[in-house]
Amino acid sequence: MPLPDFHVSTPFTLGIELELQVVNPPGFDLSQDSSALIAQIREAVTAGEIKHDITESMLEIATGVCEDIHQASSQFSAIRQTVLEAASRQHVQICGGGTHPFQKWQRQEVCDNERYLRTLEQFGYLIQQATVFGQHVHVGCSNGDDAIYLLHGLSRFVPHFIALSAASPYLQGADSKFASSRLNVFSAFPDMGPMPWVTNWQEFEGLFRRLSYTSMIDSIKDLHWDIRPSPHFGTVEVRVMDTPLTLGHAVNIAGLIQATARWLLETRPFKHQERDYLLYKFNRFQACRYGLEGVLTDVHSGEQRTLTEDIQRLLDTVAPWAEMHQAGSAIDALSLLVKQGHSEADKMRAFIAGGGSLISLVEKHCEIWAA
Repeated sequence: MPLPDFHVSTPFTLGIELELQVVNPPGFDLSQDSSALIAQIREAVTAGEIKHDITESMLEIATGVCEDIHQASSQFSAIRQTVLEAASRQHVQICGGGTHPFQKWQRQEVCDNERYLRTLEQFGYLIQQATVFGQHVHVGCSNGDDAIYLLHGLSRFVPHFIALSAASPYLQGADSKFASSRLNVFSAFPDMGPMPWVTNWQEFEGLFRRLSYTSMIDSIKDLHWDIRPSPHFGTVEVRVMDTPLTLGHAVNIAGLIQATARWLLETRPFKHQERDYLLYKFNRFQACRYGLEGVLTDVHSGEQRTLTEDIQRLLDTVAPWAEMHQAGSAIDALSLLVKQGHSEADKMRAFIAGGGSLISLVEKHCEIWAA
């Protein structure tokens, strides 16, 4: 399939997607009934969307095109209420978090969807293992060249977005020792990590054409880079975040990405080069492993700073641009989180250290989501 032309969209508009867990009380393992839930509620959503994801334990909710985080929050609040009412009728519950703490991948059923079944044939058990849950944020761009510049600019802050959203310390019944174990699940796929280097949209079209020769690529949706252009939407899509435990935190992270995008495109503070990516995976690893306590190394100067320090620097830098989108509250909330130094992953571990079980942890997450 050829790459579509880059759709012209209003710069800095937002779209947010959240992959949610569908769980069965009282054991709070993952359900395999998301299709029944979606069938009940799909037509009831008037703004945004509810849809399948890879396996039957996953439910994806998405906003429409939003001007700011307040419009996104309003859409998500209405969707959440619809989902919770339908879930109650189905005797299931809903929660966030990047991984389910104790599900077994062998039990996961891939949705009866042509694209997902094709990927199951290609990747085998890796698709069942990909029953993990993320947040994706789309930011509108007016043209493909802007999208490529924005993609490279946002890539500098991938560790920041990972650390702020980290919510997957437990995996397959054990403490992974990572703040975000979710991204490790994808490491065996051939298209994970940063997008291969290009400098403009014309070069990206050539890259896509060469990748399509492999017969594994039918569309841009088959490329699962950390950040990717989405030409059919006219956006750049940031894909590295764990699904937060609350809508509020998800919306705040989207507000940060929107503000960062406007700062990047309006001031052009960086002259991107391929060398920028030399330490990309090392810094990304620090964020996944240690969260806010991770250490970043500047590829050009060798200077090292904690993620806590560098995130606060980013928040201070983009605060004026956040105000342009009525997102100052998001920056304030994230700044408070950084100063307190307690990510959602930290809070999960504190719950278990206080005597809670993994079952009661999922139950608590359902209560948090419904609140």
